[in-house]
Amino acid sequence: MPASHQNLRRLVRALRAARGWTQERLAEKAGVDYKYYQLFECARTPEPSLRFIGRVAAALGVKPWVLLCDDPALVLERTGIAPDKLPPKSRVGRPRKDGRPPRKRRKPSA
Repeated sequence: MPASHQNLRRLVRALRAARGWTQERLAEKAGVDYKYYQLFECARTPEPSLRFIGRVAAALGVKPWVLLCDDPALVLERTGIAPDKLPPKSRVGRPRKDGRPPRKRRKPSA
C-alpha cells in the first residue's frame, strides 16, 4: 500500500476525532457502509476508490485532494492538523488487557 494511502487513513481518522464524531456518524454522513468505513480506517481494505474518498471528504468539509496531499504544510493549512499530530498507524488485532500491543501471529509449523 502506498504511503499516501496510510496517511489518508490517519488524516481521515484525525479529522473525524477532531469533530468528535464516531465512525458510524461519519459513515452515515458520507453515505457509505459503516462496516466498510470501519475496515478502511483500520487499514483492512484495498485502496479506496475516488468515489469513496470524495464522499468522506465532503462529509468532513474538505476537498478530496487535501486528503491525498503529501505536502505537510498544505495539509496543516487546509485542515489545521499537523502531521505530527496524526494518530499512529493502526495495528492489526486487539490490544492485550495489560495494554501491550497485540502479539504477532506465528506461522503454523509444518
